[in-house]
Amino acid sequence: MSLHDQKNFIKEIHPFEKLTEFELDMALKNMDIAYYPKDTVLISKEKISDYFFIIIKGEVNEYNNDELTFVYHEQDGFDADSLIYHKTESTFVVNEDLICYELKKSVFLNLIGTNKKFESFFLKNMTARFQTLKNKEYGSEISSFMFAKVSDIYMHEPCIVQAETSIKDAIEKSIAGNTSTIIVENDSQYGVVTDSNLKKDVLLVGRDLSSPIVEIANFPFICVQKDDFLFSVLLLVVKNAIKRVGVLEDGKIVGVIKQIDILSYFANHTHIVSVKIAKAKTIEELKSASEDVNKTIKSLYNKSLKTTYIGKMVAELNAKIYEKLFGFVVPEELQNKCALLVMGSEGRDEQIIKTDQDNALVVANDTDVERFRPYMDQFTKELISFGFPPCEGNIMVNNPYWCKTQAEFEKQIVIWFEGNDMDHYMDLAIFFDAKCVAGDTTLLEPLKQKIFDMVKQKDVFMAYFARNSLLFQTPINMFSSLRTTDEGKIDIKKGGIFAIVQGIRSLALENGVLEKSTVKRIKRLHQLGVLEKEMASELIEALGLLARLRLQGHILKQKEGLPLDNVIDVSGFGKIERDMLKDSFVIVNEFKKFITHHFRLGNLA
Repeated sequence: MSLHDQKNFIKEIHPFEKLTEFELDMALKNMDIAYYPKDTVLISKEKISDYFFIIIKGEVNEYNNDELTFVYHEQDGFDADSLIYHKTESTFVVNEDLICYELKKSVFLNLIGTNKKFESFFLKNMTARFQTLKNKEYGSEISSFMFAKVSDIYMHEPCIVQAETSIKDAIEKSIAGNTSTIIVENDSQYGVVTDSNLKKDVLLVGRDLSSPIVEIANFPFICVQKDDFLFSVLLLVVKNAIKRVGVLEDGKIVGVIKQIDILSYFANHTHIVSVKIAKAKTIEELKSASEDVNKTIKSLYNKSLKTTYIGKMVAELNAKIYEKLFGFVVPEELQNKCALLVMGSEGRDEQIIKTDQDNALVVANDTDVERFRPYMDQFTKELISFGFPPCEGNIMVNNPYWCKTQAEFEKQIVIWFEGNDMDHYMDLAIFFDAKCVAGDTTLLEPLKQKIFDMVKQKDVFMAYFARNSLLFQTPINMFSSLRTTDEGKIDIKKGGIFAIVQGIRSLALENGVLEKSTVKRIKRLHQLGVLEKEMASELIEALGLLARLRLQGHILKQKEGLPLDNVIDVSGFGKIERDMLKDSFVIVNEFKKFITHHFRLGNLA
């Protein structure tokens, strides 16, 4: 690699692009290329290195208490902590033959001392500090979830036949391969035939076995990549209620993994209730499945899975519960005459523990809304019995305000925009987060479009809408120390979560962002140039930490039989957790300043 190529390579690695040309040249002059074979221990408690490593090729595993906590690949650097603090609790082991740059410790520390931006990444950057916290506090728990890939699990040999293959020949091939799944290839597309297809589409109808197999195949056969994370595949299986997926490599199916294989892999981590929900034939059976969701949450939390992933999983399960209960309660002839919505945190996939229910019903304009009233009363009562507490603000389908025709909701949206009190702003905010979980999804789309159309006409409204993100004071003082109650407690939602959620929601509404979750909205706003990369990444990490601490508090209160709230006790926090919490609130304050400037809130009366 030439010096020019070497320089370009290093400049692509954050935060080395923050260095001046002089500093970058100094770094390159004091950087050697080294090779280490597999299983070499680079850093440990007993072996603090004199170098900062940057991977050119290969892979390095970081372990904490013999558990894998992180995997470093090409262009990853490590380990600043051991150089800065002269100690480490981790062990870094070469997993694949390693070619790397080694930057001398003295030069690395000198760069930290002379370049504030370079220093801030390693000492103050939220993302880096949060990763340190996860590694030190939660490292022993996360490896199986965060790093397991499709390639780590047993894959069944695929039985692939061409579209024109006869049903008889395809069955014979599947029998020879000892599989009940036949994959049909048709013009570079894959379909699937299962035992249930053969029973229903061949035996019951008396189909000629010489017919081509493509006639009974279901297209498309859902596939994943061999290097996909296994937990993402689990989400896909749960969301689509499927029993198997194909595994692709270079565009070709190389294997099949079944739902049971994935569940077996995670058998000691979680209890998946999707199948139980699907098989429920009565409301009581569905209620039993709903109760199992809390077991899933605790299992995922105990294994330190990211709160956003837990939220996605729980959202998928809860959506299935809503849809199934809707089917039990609402007569079939009315089910496609309305759209059942979940809103607020549920609509954003961010409500994990059942804290309340925010839902609504949009009824088709040609249908009498009064026909739905008794069913919505029953629906609300059943949800309460399932453990979904009633909403204190009565934002539920049994409230006529939240159960009306599409045309009435359109008028309501106009009223919200023309209003000037807190209820109007909050009702719009809640409805903006809505997603449809049952019924006719198309009934919601024009209402969302109506909101975006109204935004273009109401510039002043947006400023007042955004001002709500400043409602609550951030619990840190001017010296960035935590400000708690006398009992050492903080309201984590009012203190930080609400400001981020409402601020991002305001920016999303202003910019026509369709994504529902706060994290996805942040990423989209960064893509649109509304948020700088550093602010976007720090907001995501801050929200992740605050949401996890909130979930931790909910689980603890649930265990103790206490009512759920958003107050956490920080008196027992260690230094790292307190520092991380302070960093998060500093970011919240910076974001509030951004919102104030962006929407010119200083000009409001």
